[in-house]
Amino acid sequence: MGEERPQNPFVIIAKVEDGVLMLILVGMIFLAFLQILLRNVFGTGLVWIEPLVRQMLLWIALVGAMVATRDHNHITVDALSRFLPPGRIKSAVGALCDVFATVICGLLTYSTFLVFYREFQDPQLGNIMPGFPQWASLVTLPTAFGVMTLRFARFSLLDFRKILLGEAP
Repeated sequence: MGEERPQNPFVIIAKVEDGVLMLILVGMIFLAFLQILLRNVFGTGLVWIEPLVRQMLLWIALVGAMVATRDHNHITVDALSRFLPPGRIKSAVGALCDVFATVICGLLTYSTFLVFYREFQDPQLGNIMPGFPQWASLVTLPTAFGVMTLRFARFSLLDFRKILLGEAP
């Protein structure tokens, strides 16, 4: 019997991200359907569903952004690079864009961490739903931006490697 090779950690992370994305989406659809059913059929509703669904919308956007950056499939402003021939200059423009995205995501990681930490230290925003404080939801912001920062930094390093080796992008 052959030994199984351990899976690449990036593959495992990608599967977890995809699973979380699906779970949040299914949860949003279920909760929205439940709220509609409760209101239209029984004339009542659960007060915590709507704030939770709003939070889930934020989470799905953040996880979706993480998934998009995972494979470098995010929205880019690449008007200049479209007209450049493959080579070092095009790689340099790509590296510059990735470095810029790294810096911006790093700043967002820092600032959202401060917001989370302040709310964790002195809860002012209350609960999203009973037993679920706002700070527990806010932790998703620096986490997502931190992951995107690391991914953009990785892409920057890969771009610089292409520049040094003279590889076409």
